[in-house]
Amino acid sequence: MRIFCYLLLLFIIVINLGYPQCAGDVNLDNTVDGADVFIIVNHIFDTDPIEGDGFNNGDINGTTTIDIYDLVAIVNITLLPEDDCAGFLPIDLSLDWQIQEDPSYFDFEVLDEIVNEEIAQLQYIRGIIVIHQGKIVSEQYFNNSSMDQVFNIWSVTKSYISTLIGQVIDEGLIPNQFVTLDSIFVQNSNTTQVTLENLLTMTSGWPENWSYMYIQNTLSFLLNTDFIWPSGSTWFYNNAANHLNSHVINEIAGMPPKAYAMENLFPQLGINDPYWNEDQDGVNNGSYDLYLTLRGMVKLGQLYLQDGYSLNDQIISSEWITTATSNQANDWYGYLWWLPGIGYLALGLGGQYIVVVPELDLVIGTHSATESSGWYTDQLLGFIYNQIVPLFDLDQSLNNRGVNFENIIYD
Repeated sequence: MRIFCYLLLLFIIVINLGYPQCAGDVNLDNTVDGADVFIIVNHIFDTDPIEGDGFNNGDINGTTTIDIYDLVAIVNITLLPEDDCAGFLPIDLSLDWQIQEDPSYFDFEVLDEIVNEEIAQLQYIRGIIVIHQGKIVSEQYFNNSSMDQVFNIWSVTKSYISTLIGQVIDEGLIPNQFVTLDSIFVQNSNTTQVTLENLLTMTSGWPENWSYMYIQNTLSFLLNTDFIWPSGSTWFYNNAANHLNSHVINEIAGMPPKAYAMENLFPQLGINDPYWNEDQDGVNNGSYDLYLTLRGMVKLGQLYLQDGYSLNDQIISSEWITTATSNQANDWYGYLWWLPGIGYLALGLGGQYIVVVPELDLVIGTHSATESSGWYTDQLLGFIYNQIVPLFDLDQSLNNRGVNFENIIYD
């Protein structure tokens, strides 16, 4: 009997090594546990048949049926020291999104109700896309919008700029984010005090200047602006100071952000030559004015979810992703990413969102009319975090963690 068990265990391990999905994970939550055993039993007794990828994962011995032999194998998998699956493999982000043909592993009917009956009623909503384990499980467009509409993603642009800065550092063109700006630009009393990290964390000490895109000699003007706080002392959401990140890329890489992205980021995300507005120095706006489709915009969230990989190619280091999406100067902001308490968030004026929840392999994107109200943007985030995200928390891994929008600036 012991020899039989060892042989069965060996059989299971071999199957797992070569299996394309996650052997035994019939509810597709990347874990093989008692819940899967319960579902298998119900299937065998024909009370709740399993379909799609769940069926493939449950058919351990490949006989195209799920029977008592598969049940025994799955019970043994649950007894292994490590029964968690590695999760889905990183997808090739240069390709079009795939559609999840079998969403039965989660309560997709409730998701449809939320999207089509509640979110659809919001006055300013234009589009929403929900991506789980690298596949679209829901996508809807409203108010004359469409999948092909290109729009200003507003301050989601900042999260793209953060990524490009990370790539410049990965390349070794800058030693790290702690260098002072005098090592990049001219030396003056300001640049010796401000670090690149200050720009990334909104703690430069410089004031806002809403006309920065229309000022001649933009770089010189911004670098010579007087501080209103000591550099590093105060968090202050600032578009003008953040725009200096674009000039960092232009100075160090020898090309503006769009040209750099066209070599190092956009093609890898399947984004083709987007419009991106330039300042009077010919440098793309680091704070907003990048135009993308909703499907294109959320590719950045999936890249971060995949630890910087597109299939087998690492586009940006996982170290940068971890740092950029961790609290830095405060509890709600990283390197141009918001931290609402669950995952992280790229946010643009009016309700342009990329919500990333790595624990759930989940990315959610929205496109909204920019003239929307603060009440609308709060309501939309509430629908996303309080109603949609929990549908994918199949094993309660978030432990009812709350979200906090108090410090978010809808700019």
